[in-house]
Amino acid sequence: MDKLICIIVEDELPAAEELKYILSQNDSIYVEKMARDGESGIKIIKDIHPQAVFMDINMPVKNGIELAKEVKEFDNDIDVIFITAYEEHAIEAFEVNALDYVLKPFDEKRIYITIERLLDKWKNVNTEEKLPDIINEIMNKIDKAENSTKKIPCEKNGKIILVDLKDIYFCYIRGEKTYVKTKDDSYLVGCTLCQIEKKTKFFRAHRSYLVNIDNIKELYSWFNGTYKLVMDDVEKSELPISRNNVKKLKELFGI
Repeated sequence: MDKLICIIVEDELPAAEELKYILSQNDSIYVEKMARDGESGIKIIKDIHPQAVFMDINMPVKNGIELAKEVKEFDNDIDVIFITAYEEHAIEAFEVNALDYVLKPFDEKRIYITIERLLDKWKNVNTEEKLPDIINEIMNKIDKAENSTKKIPCEKNGKIILVDLKDIYFCYIRGEKTYVKTKDDSYLVGCTLCQIEKKTKFFRAHRSYLVNIDNIKELYSWFNGTYKLVMDDVEKSELPISRNNVKKLKELFGI
C-alpha cells in the first residue's frame, strides 16, 4: 500500500500543526493539506480525494458534523476522524459513521491507536470487498447445522475465522460494513447488525452497536439522559447507549 493520504481541517493552527507532526511520524501516513474551516476543507477534499480526514467540530463557516455529512455524501469510503475538546458531540459523530473521536489536548498514544485502525482498514480494503457474501453463506450453513448460532464467521487478512459468541464484546457499523470486536481485535462480517441480533442474545445499545452484556465492564451516566458502556476489551472501548435503550438495559441489570 502506498502512503495513506490525509487532510486536516482545524481552525486552530497550533492544534493543526501538532496533529500534523504526530501523524507525520508514521511513514505510512502523509498529510497532503490543511484547511482552517469546513468550507475550504470540503473543496480540498473533493480536489484531492484523501483516504482520511481529521476534522474539528466547532469551526467557522461549516462545522465538523456538517462537513462530515458532506464528505460521506461525496465518498462514503473516506474515513472521518473527529478531533475536538468537547465530548458532547460523540453520539452525533458516530451517527455520521466517524471512524474515531479523539479529544484535545492530543495524546500521542491515542493518535497512534487511530492510525493503526486506519492502516489496518486500508491495507485490507481489497480483501474486504470479496469475502462478505462467502462469510454470510457460511453463517447460514452453521445455523442450519446447529439450530442456533454459536460462532460468527469473520474475515481477517484474507482468511475466514470462526469467532465464538462468548469472545465477541460488541458488533458495530463503520461505513456500510459490519464488524465484530473481540478482546484485542476487530473482524469484518458479512451480515447486518439486525441479522446478528436475530441470531444472538446481544443487546442493541445503539443503532450502530450491538453488545454482548457478559463483556460489559462499567455503565455510567453521560449527558441528557444518555449513558455509556465501558467494555472489558483491551482498549476499554466506550459505547453510547441511545436514550430509548437505557431503560431496557437497566431492566436487564435490575437497576
